Amino acid sequence: MNSVPQQPGGWWHDYVCPTHGIELGAREGNEFLCSYGCRLTGGKVEAAWLALEHQALARAARVAARRYALHGEAADRERAVELVLDYSALYVQISAGGWSDKSESWMLQGKLFAQALSEAQWAVGFADAIITLGPLPELRGSTDLNRTLNGLAETLAESRRILVEDRDDQRSNYTAWLDAAARLVALALHTLGGPAVAPQCAAVVFDHMQLAVRSDGWEWEASTYYHVFVLRAYLLGLRGIELAELPADAVDTLRRMVDVLVSIAAPDGFLPALHDGPYDRVAMHREVLEICTLGAQLFSDTGLATVQSWVVERLGADHDGLEWMLDGWFVGAPLDRAPVVVGSRAFEDAGYVVLRDSRNRMVGILDAGPHGGAHGHFDKLALYLYGDGPKWQPAPAVPPYGHALRHAYYARTIAHPTVRVDGVDQVEASADITEWDAAASRVSALTTTAIRGVQLRRTVQLGDGFLVDVVTVRCDDGEPHDISLGLRPALDFSVVVAGDSWRSTWGAALTGWHRASGDATLELAAGRGPSDDPSRLQHVGNWSSTASTATFVSVYSFDPELSLDTVEADFSDAAVRITIPTAAPDPSLIEVGL
Repeated sequence: MNSVPQQPGGWWHDYVCPTHGIELGAREGNEFLCSYGCRLTGGKVEAAWLALEHQALARAARVAARRYALHGEAADRERAVELVLDYSALYVQISAGGWSDKSESWMLQGKLFAQALSEAQWAVGFADAIITLGPLPELRGSTDLNRTLNGLAETLAESRRILVEDRDDQRSNYTAWLDAAARLVALALHTLGGPAVAPQCAAVVFDHMQLAVRSDGWEWEASTYYHVFVLRAYLLGLRGIELAELPADAVDTLRRMVDVLVSIAAPDGFLPALHDGPYDRVAMHREVLEICTLGAQLFSDTGLATVQSWVVERLGADHDGLEWMLDGWFVGAPLDRAPVVVGSRAFEDAGYVVLRDSRNRMVGILDAGPHGGAHGHFDKLALYLYGDGPKWQPAPAVPPYGHALRHAYYARTIAHPTVRVDGVDQVEASADITEWDAAASRVSALTTTAIRGVQLRRTVQLGDGFLVDVVTVRCDDGEPHDISLGLRPALDFSVVVAGDSWRSTWGAALTGWHRASGDATLELAAGRGPSDDPSRLQHVGNWSSTASTATFVSVYSFDPELSLDTVEADFSDAAVRITIPTAAPDPSLIEVGL
């Protein structure tokens, strides 16, 4: 009896409930279950389940091999060897039929999977199990295993050639994984008595870093998920490398990529899900844990301890402990590295500005960057807000890509806390950071291209216990338009009118004060929450004014000692002056030019 499914996998993003937009759970017979009670059947969803099951079993082989290496238990050895040999026989059989017939036209085809990307991810886990087990007689004597590893090497090389030469897309995240898999497959062959691994196997990893990582450390698409995805591929692909021999520019790139995660993390360690990617998914949490562990073997101090603690707690029973068994990934002592100073920071190439209060109780992230290819969102000058636990106004991420809401809602402007005009989504655009003061935790950014014929400016300042947000919109034609600023909470949210202003509450820990220039309405509406559960209804705010120009002023307090009852905002043609009561002898006065 085989320990692995005997059919190839499809596209895992199809493993999603079409009604509720959540990733499906367990399989019962030929039915696939949604946590809301839906029971799905069909070839597409089964192929998606197979893709996930093959990945899960490759991980199971890694876990068993690692446990055997640590404890020498016969049962672990038997399980790991069984999975490796059964997959070897399966791969020989399936790859003889050529490229997958489950691939869609836009995909880079695989053989065991619809996508070569999935095949590369699987191959990394498969090869790691072999390397960890070492040259056991059962493995060295397997003709199928040798044929599988050589076949994988050929598949990966041809996929890379198609991607890089035919499609001219070397900086793709696919390339990072194809390169990592090629190196681990080569190491697995060497473990079983094959040739030594050629130096260029690591050199291609360094080449990809030069192409795909921005000067400020972000992966080029500026999505948290794809940043994690590519950084993990780099770390895995450098297995067995002598740390002392790493090129200086590669070390610097890896350091900057780790620093990105430290800098954007919420006070409790949650990583904001900026642009495409899952909001809350077990597989991604495990990927983050691998980065924390391998990063700690690479550098003497990563600064990721809080992130690691949050992920372990969030995983709960889904934490299988694999990352604790990945010791000895690199050769040599960790490289010296001073930890990044956690505070307010501008990533001017990617266009994110992170504002963090002095006691690390609140993080605000302003998105002023380019949308970033296929995985970007139409959310220029959106402001995301995170606390130590609460996610007040988080980036919503997206559901699995096979669900229509990825593009129909979550990538659109309507899902984000930013501006629409006449109900129309923004177009692909960037913004300019026109003012940046790290010491004052203040930023101002401007875009004239996100909405045709509209100038949109946002200024944000984070003080001691409060955050001030000023959004100014000017329509070039001077005619009145429906200008709307979205408030997009992810927790209990309410709004009440207070004279010429509004007061909002965001869970138990954040209060907002809001006032606009001219006539405006702040409507409490039904909307959606983050993409981990698109069917969950969520109160949202739509703050609207019909005018040719509008200014929206919000002051948020996360300090229970600070009352917003006496906040004042004085508007003029050139500026707005905001007075905020504080514990200091004199109130805070903040002036924002219009």
